[in-house]
Amino acid sequence: MARKKMTEAEALKAHAEELLHEQQRVLAHAGSVVREASRELGRVTSEEVFPRVARGTRVAAQTTRDKLVEEVLPTVASVIGSTLSVIDAARDKRVKEVTKQVAKLTAGKKVVAPAASASAGKYIAAGIGIAALLGIGYVVWQTFRADDELWVSEDE
Repeated sequence: MARKKMTEAEALKAHAEELLHEQQRVLAHAGSVVREASRELGRVTSEEVFPRVARGTRVAAQTTRDKLVEEVLPTVASVIGSTLSVIDAARDKRVKEVTKQVAKLTAGKKVVAPAASASAGKYIAAGIGIAALLGIGYVVWQTFRADDELWVSEDE
């Protein structure tokens, strides 16, 4: 009986070793399939995905650049020009003299300031200021961002 059990144990050991070798072959084949799939994915990505993303990025960048150049920068330049002209006017000697003369004329009189009204001017000015800040922020962001498109090849 002991001899019979020994043969069964040897047979089981042989089956286990055979199963182990078969699993190793299957895993090696699976590894080669995964490597081939990885290469194919890399090829599809470089031939299909990257060009589409690069084209979409170029179109978006061009559209943004056009909007910035045609709409935002003129507004920013106008606001800066207006601000500089107001500053220049405030520094002008003639304006200072007129201000002093008005102060002398109204020195003894009680001056009543006109009532503040809700006009569209202050809302427009606030909108232009916000647009100018956004434009300047965008320009700064474009200036300091990393240029990731250097590695994308040109297809066109």
